[in-house]
Amino acid sequence: MSTLTDFPLNDSGKLDLTALARTLLEEAVNAAMYEQAVELGAENGVSLNGYRERRLTTVIGDITLRIPKLREGTYFPDDIVERWSRTDTALASTICEMWVNGVSNRKVDAIAREMGIERISRSKVSRLCRMLDAEVAEVRSSDLSGTRWPYLWLDATYVKCREAGAARSSAVVAAIAVDERARRRVVGLECMDTESYVAWRDFLIGLRKRGIAGVELVISDDHLGLVRAVREIMIGASWQRCIAHLERNVADRVRRRDTGAAAVSALKAAFAETEPALVAAGYDRACELLRAQDAAGADLLDAARDDALAYLAFPREHRNWIRTNNMCERMNGELKRRVKAVQVFPSNESMMRLVGAICCEQNDEWASEKWFIDPRSMVGLAARRTPGEVDGEEKMRVIRHVEEAFERKQKVA
Repeated sequence: MSTLTDFPLNDSGKLDLTALARTLLEEAVNAAMYEQAVELGAENGVSLNGYRERRLTTVIGDITLRIPKLREGTYFPDDIVERWSRTDTALASTICEMWVNGVSNRKVDAIAREMGIERISRSKVSRLCRMLDAEVAEVRSSDLSGTRWPYLWLDATYVKCREAGAARSSAVVAAIAVDERARRRVVGLECMDTESYVAWRDFLIGLRKRGIAGVELVISDDHLGLVRAVREIMIGASWQRCIAHLERNVADRVRRRDTGAAAVSALKAAFAETEPALVAAGYDRACELLRAQDAAGADLLDAARDDALAYLAFPREHRNWIRTNNMCERMNGELKRRVKAVQVFPSNESMMRLVGAICCEQNDEWASEKWFIDPRSMVGLAARRTPGEVDGEEKMRVIRHVEEAFERKQKVA
């Protein structure tokens, strides 16, 4: 057994605890294997015949395993280390976690050296990260039948992948759904060359084949191919046009910046109301104010009215969640942050591995939350509400509020 004086000191002149832990681990594992081999040999009436050395990379550095050999038969410590593995499970999980969090292969190698690991190549990092493939496949192909999924959010983001020697943008599309128990989950993930109607249709058909049912509201931005596919495949579901995207669309459509800012401010004032009739009255007044200054922007609001206000037919407790596509937007933002270190993926497969791992991580986080919507409010969604009557004073209050927001923002701008 080694003594404390056998270990090197660190830069501060104190005992190197990592080196101590590495040596103690190596001695303990080798002693355990020796005892197992002696016991096996005694049972079979054979003796030991030397050792074969094998290096194992752990979270505290490389250790050397001295695996005993028998004169007859074989011995391998399956309960200590996997037969063909050169990296212990804890380290493999750590490397995968670093990779999912956006740490490049080259940086993983540098971190490994700091941990006392002599070398971990980029190809080895990639091989270890393939451990994630089974979990990613579960997100992309799991059975969705057996429950209802009332709400479905759809969105896409673009990531660069290398194809035929050139870097090209690929659309990564994701679907997030809420089941009847108010549990969120990423239910679909795919890579498309472009957000075309055919690509979105095939994606939604894939969700249908996997058993998704009971969808009552689909939330997304106003992509023509996506909207057309939703109306054809998700029969019976309403479509909610993301109001955050609508506000941006209006600001981009109008000719003058101050008019666009004023229109967005008026819309925010209308959407701040909770009673459906008041929201509709405020929305209509915002359209009228905008039409007096920019007909094109007003036409956009008029055409989007029914789809922008579709969320009002659902329970009040759900409306802040279902009127925007912010749930997908937040996940896309996290994806962008983590792929920043990669910049250009070598293939679509490697890109989907990382994106899928992020989705798995998000699903785990959502699975551990108590709820984000009260499950009791999920009962009876099919019984759609009709807007109630409001008195004239309340309606005039909202109209004045919208007018003041429009005028105030226009003056400031």
